Amino acid sequence: MAKSNKKNATPFWTDGLDEDAVREALEEATVDSHDETEQHSGLWHTIEEQLEFPFQAQVIGEIVTIVDMEWPEKDEFGLDLIVERNGQRHRVEARSVNLLPPLPKGHLYLAAYLDWKRTL
Repeated sequence: MAKSNKKNATPFWTDGLDEDAVREALEEATVDSHDETEQHSGLWHTIEEQLEFPFQAQVIGEIVTIVDMEWPEKDEFGLDLIVERNGQRHRVEARSVNLLPPLPKGHLYLAAYLDWKRTL
């Protein structure tokens, strides 16, 4: 899993997750995939089905509520999470969102996506 690069950095939510469980989630979501496009689609649909909204997270040091997800407008293999704060909604790239405990049901699939995205 991704580790924080800076000393004294706030740990990212994936730090300390069971790497085998994340790998299994990735394999489950991409089992019949033949290329990156199919892998992304498999991950996308599995996350959409398994990730339980809403949940709390942190973006740029602010606590927000994640209420949904959307396909990004410009990143072919991206994933945007919809954050709500003070009654307003914004799109934020999934890699910029630090989930807060308790982690939502389905979080392993989001972690699998983040690991997969790092390999592109």
